[in-house]
Formats: sequence, C-alpha cells, structure tokens
Amino acid sequence: MALTSWLAGRRLEVVGGLLVLGGYGLLFSGLYSSWGAHLLTLPGLALLGWSLGLGGAALLGLLNVPLQVVLPNLDQAAWDAGLYRAVYLLAGAGLLTSLAGGLARHYYDRRLMDEGATDPEPRPDRNTELTLFSRMHDGLAQDLEPLALVQAVVNTLHEYPRFASVGVYQSEGPALRLVYAQGRQTLPTYLDADHEIVLRAAHKAEMVVTRSPGRSQALLLGERGWVALPLVVRGRVEGVLVALGLGEVHPRDVRFLEGVAGQLSLALDRAQAYEALREQEALYRTLLETLPDGVALLDGSTLLYLNPAGLRGLGYTRLEEVVGKPLAHFVHPDHLPRVAERIQRILAGQGDQLEEIRLIAGDGRALEVEALGALVQFEGHKRVMISIRDIAERKRQQARIEYLAYHDPLTDLPNRRKLWAEAERIFVPDRRKRGTPALIYLDLDNFKVVNDTLGHSAGDELLRQLARRIREVLRQDDLLVRMGGDEFAVLLPSADRDSALAAAQRIRKVFEQPFALGDQLIYAQPSMGLALYPEHGETLDALARAADVAMYQAKQARMGIAIYDPSQDMNSLERLETIQELRRAIQEGRFLIQYQPILDIQSRTVSKWEALVRWEHPTRGLLHPGEFVPLAEEAGLVGELDLAVLKQAVQHQKHLGGELAINFSAFTLAHPHWVREVVRALVEENLQPGFLWLEITESALLPERQKWLGGLVALRGLGIQVALDDFGMGYSSLAHLKQVPVDLIKIDRSFVEGIGRDPISEEILRAVLQLARAFGLRTLAEGVENEGQLDWLTRHGCHYAQGYHIGPPMSLQEATGMRRLA
Repeated sequence: MALTSWLAGRRLEVVGGLLVLGGYGLLFSGLYSSWGAHLLTLPGLALLGWSLGLGGAALLGLLNVPLQVVLPNLDQAAWDAGLYRAVYLLAGAGLLTSLAGGLARHYYDRRLMDEGATDPEPRPDRNTELTLFSRMHDGLAQDLEPLALVQAVVNTLHEYPRFASVGVYQSEGPALRLVYAQGRQTLPTYLDADHEIVLRAAHKAEMVVTRSPGRSQALLLGERGWVALPLVVRGRVEGVLVALGLGEVHPRDVRFLEGVAGQLSLALDRAQAYEALREQEALYRTLLETLPDGVALLDGSTLLYLNPAGLRGLGYTRLEEVVGKPLAHFVHPDHLPRVAERIQRILAGQGDQLEEIRLIAGDGRALEVEALGALVQFEGHKRVMISIRDIAERKRQQARIEYLAYHDPLTDLPNRRKLWAEAERIFVPDRRKRGTPALIYLDLDNFKVVNDTLGHSAGDELLRQLARRIREVLRQDDLLVRMGGDEFAVLLPSADRDSALAAAQRIRKVFEQPFALGDQLIYAQPSMGLALYPEHGETLDALARAADVAMYQAKQARMGIAIYDPSQDMNSLERLETIQELRRAIQEGRFLIQYQPILDIQSRTVSKWEALVRWEHPTRGLLHPGEFVPLAEEAGLVGELDLAVLKQAVQHQKHLGGELAINFSAFTLAHPHWVREVVRALVEENLQPGFLWLEITESALLPERQKWLGGLVALRGLGIQVALDDFGMGYSSLAHLKQVPVDLIKIDRSFVEGIGRDPISEEILRAVLQLARAFGLRTLAEGVENEGQLDWLTRHGCHYAQGYHIGPPMSLQEATGMRRLA
C-alpha cells in the first residue's frame, strides 16, 4: 500500500522513462553499429531517476552498468578495445544521468518539505472544500434573514482548516462594524478609515488580499495574512467578508472565499428582495386595513375578504362572519342581478364604472354605496376586488343642499330659482298646452321698522309666521316663493282675473290677525301686485316685471292690491328723462366707484377689493345701485354700465394693489363685445388677468347662459377668475357649479347673520363650506358685522370675509390710505 501510494504521485515520470527505455531496446539490435543510438537511454534514465528519487536513481545507475555489458553479448558483438571503451563510457553516462535526475528530485522534495513545515495546518483537499461549500449553500437556501445568512456562512467557514478567524463587517459611516465572527483569534469590533480594508473593500468594492501583512495590519491581526471580499448586492456594498489566515494566504484559499462571498451576496440579495416584498405586503395590508372605504375580494360569487372598514360598514365585527358567504347575502335583491352581471364582465376582462348600488347590512338595514370593481390576480386565480364607499351621509348632504338650492332656509319656502324652474314647466313653447298663469308679488309695508325696533330675530319670526299663514290659504298647486328680504311671490298655474284677485284677497285676510313676536303683537300690512297671462306678458320675466310694477303702484297708492296697468307704468316722461340722464352718465363716465375691502381670513390681510358703483345724480344726490341698476337693466344699459365701471376700476387698480372684483349682470354677459372689452381694459392698463375677478350675479344663471358661457370660459383660460355671487339664494344651485366655470362662491349675508343665534343658519353655512371644499372652490362670506362671525368663519375654513366689520365701501383715496396703513 505504501509503495502504491508512493508511485501514485510519480506515475507520469515512471511511465515516461520506461517508454524511452523500451524504445531503446527495440532499436538496439539493429542500430548497435551506431554508437549514437545508445544515447537514447539517457532521457529515459533521467526521467526514471527523477521519479525514483536519489536512492532509486543510484540503484538504477548501478544496474545500467551490467546491462551495457550484457547487451553487446546478446548482439554477438566482437569485443575489442573500442567496444570496451564504448561500454565503459555508456555505463558511466547512464549512471551519472540517473544520479542527476534523482539528485534534482531530492532537492525539489526538500524545498517542498521546508515550505510545508511553515503551515501549522495541512492544506484542505478538494473534497473538504466541496463539503463545506455544499453545507453553506444549503444553509443559505433555507434562511431569508440577513443575520442568519451571515451566521451560517461564518460558522461554516470557521471549520476551514486554514482560517484562524472569519467575520462579516458592515459599513457604519467611514468605519466598519463587526456583525458576526467566529475563530481562534478575536477580530476587532471596528475597523476605522486608517485601514486599507475600509477604503478598498467597503468603499471601492475591491477584493483585498494581504499575504505579508504590513506594520499596521500586523499590529492589529498578528503576523498572518487575511482576505477581505466585498459583498455587493444590487451594485452596492452591503458588507465585507473577512478571513484571517493561520499563515500566508494561498491563491486556492482566496478562490474558495470568492465563491463563498458570491453565494452570500446572492443570498443577501434574495433576503433584501424578500424583505422588500414583505414590507410591501405589510404596506398594502396596512393600507387596506386603514382605508376609510370598504374593500372586498370575491371569486365571482363568494366573498373571500373584507377589510375592517367594510366590516364596520356592514355591521360585522369579525372576518369569519362574512368569509365564504355568497354574494346574495350582502347585495339587495333589487340590485343583485345587475351586480352579478358586472362581476362576470369584470372576470371576462371588461372595465367597470363607478355605480351606486344597495347592500344589506348584518342587521338587515339597506345601505346606499358607490362600488367600483377591478380584475386582480390572487394566488394564480382571477379575482374581483371591489371598493365600496358609503354615500348615505353624502346623499343626505346632497339632498339637503339640493333642497336649500330650491328653498329659502328661513321660511322653508321655495326660492326664486324654484319659481323659475316651475315657470319652465308652465311656460312651454307649445301655446296649446299652456295654462293661463297669474303672478302675485307681495311686499311688507314698513318691514324695516320691525327690524329696527324689535331686532332682526323678530323680523325673521314675522316672515316665518307669514309664510305659514299664506301657505294655508293657497291651493295645492299654487306656488308660494320667498324672493328675498320681505318680498314674496305666488305663482298661480291657472287663473283668470277673478280667481287671481280672489287669491290675493285670501292672502290679504291673513294680515287681519296680529303676529305674535315674543311679548309683542304686531299688525303688518302688505302691498300686492298682480299680473295676468297673456294680457301682461307671455313669459315669467314679463309677468314678474309687470307684477313688480303693480306692487309698486299698490304701495304708492296705499291700495293693498293692484293689477298691472300699462298706463300707470313708470315708462312715463319722467322715467324716460331719467333713462336719458343715465345713458349720458354712462357715456361720460360720471360715476363714483367705491371699493369695499375683502379680508383674507388666513393671513388677516386685505387682499381684494370689490368695486361698487354709485351714481351722483344732479338733483337726487348719490344713488346706490338698487336705485338705478334695475332701470339700466330695463333700458338695456346695464351692459355698458358694467363695462364702464370695469374700465375705470382697472385704472384704479395700480393705486389699490391686490385683486379687483367687478360685478357683471346677465345683461352684460349678453353684450356682443363684452369679452373683447374686458381684454382691452386689461391690455390698456397692463393688468395681469389673475388680478381680476368677475362676479356673476344670480340673474346671470338663467337658461340663456349658453350664449355667454363660451366667452367666460375663454376669459377664465386667460387667468381671469370667476365668483358666483349670493350663493344659496335665488338661482344658485349645484347644477351651476358643474356647468359654469366658477373659482369662488360668495355666501349670502342672510346666512352669516344667523351665526351665534340661529343653529339652522350655521348648519347651512357648514354645508355650503363643505360643498365648496368638495368642488375645490374658495369661499367668501358677505355681511360680516362682528368679530364673533369672523371667528366662526375662521374655525370652519372660510377663505375670505367682507362686510362692515372688515370695512365699508370707501372712496379710492380712503382705500389707498387703508392699504398704506395695513
């Protein structure tokens, strides 16, 4: 066995030497006469001497002497002096050649022995490396935690016989911190920036091999070599694998560590991917569990999952109560066929749309929700994920806002917009299908006295009682409307002169009894104007104008009730003269513009001004808009008036600073060149469009808006902003917020007055502010008269405030002075 082991490492040299000698034997007999042929034995003897070592080479050389003597005899050669000399020379050359090969092998083996003597531990064979590598690979495949992976590698490498210590470091700023280590020599906890391992392995992603440690490393690690390999994961060094050798590090050890570092890097990459996946899954789960909307997962007919919001919405507490239940258990029977069809379409790959459906809660209640489905892949199967939003509160708010859009919050009567909406039903284009409607306008005489003497709350109570009394004496189809302030209107769908007068008389009788306002009994008197179709007009606008004129006639004559009389209309010579004066005043620009400050509630600074026009009449003095704007509207002059005010206000803006709000009526928007005039005013004064606000009055929201809507959209595209005035009164509604491009809504002062004393007004204000936020609109409250109202608006998120508490309308000089003081 010893001989076999000895020959195993020398097999190549022995075979080579024998082949050379065999070739010599074959050639000997035929080439004996050529003495040079005997030199063929020398390479064979040299190889055999190298393979057999010094002792074997000496024995081989001695055996070669008799061989050289025997061979001539076998060849029957004649012995003479030349032959003897050749045999001696060949025998001596063979001996020397064999000894030379053996001596070379002897020195080679001694050198290897000397080198091997410096290794305290034997070099591991290939099987040992493969075994350790296999064990380490199995450990890396089983764990997904980074620390566990590092520990598995270090613990396995610790068994490698040529490593004194093995550890893994992790970057911590400019230094390296030891994560985990094993070995006979303790590795330092930190390696700072002075060590090459930090700069190259950790920061430059380079492999560092030190076979002969320098002075700084020798002081730290002893007289041993070490290897540092970066652990690169997705292009970034995540750590450094360090191995401290028992002596000088050999290339084979480095290659082994390279393979280990590569496997550990891949395992760390996989661990990071797993950790990212787990974090993502945790994030998705957290999102699902914290979403305010319900999320359900179905396989087509059965519920597989429902998030906590969905459980709460349906009245359940545990997921086990709903999982596995059929769809029919949750969907109202009226909606079940449509929902089932939607789910099948989604599973077939078709898109879904947001739709309102009705569900059944755990206690049997019907729930109004919005649902939107989507196709998802879950565990290799197609599933339907449905998002569910409870819209019950929103529908209640929407119903409330829709109600308020058509009703007066104080008296709970229909408002002006409801009157015009009802008129669209009555005044149909086909005259054959029309009835004969009549319109009554009613105004309280001296209502201001009640407010001034008993307070606004008493005036509000008077209006509420009056609304109840009038409603009781009207027919079911008659429409009682509060137009605003102390003005009411009654639309009689079908009435002749006599029946209209009878209705007016019934209304008048309700004033015969006093109104109880607290401790006071108050008598009130009305003035009513009556207009008939088609005698006084064929449209609601015409009847409204006629009834208003008749009401004014009744008030002037103190006759209680008056039927419209064209001969008594205000289109008299005096009225015509006033219109001519108004026309000249517009053409000559003889108007006084006052500016009322608008407060930015958040910053408490005046950032806007509203331009308010006044007419300095030569004989009647300073007139407010209510005293001449209606006349301008009737005369078709209001468009020119608004544009004249716009031009003058834009000129003043450079003195005012801030943004400028201009009121535009429906008649102005119907002006053929109004868009061009607005742009021209801005260009002439070099005013940026963003500084201009156009306030659209409620009368502008009539159906004729299609005639001017395009121009408003175009101006808004330039940067001009649009405000909807007196929101909550008259014509304002949700439909207009969708159809008219609006940036801000101005809340009517009647709602602001109730802050602190009327919970209903506060509720309406909150609803309007919530609606504005839902539409992404800013809000401005009019009529702010005290700090309490301003504080309430601040708390509830209103953006701007306007009123006498902020500042009254003032001249340009006063406004400029106020801006300078601010």
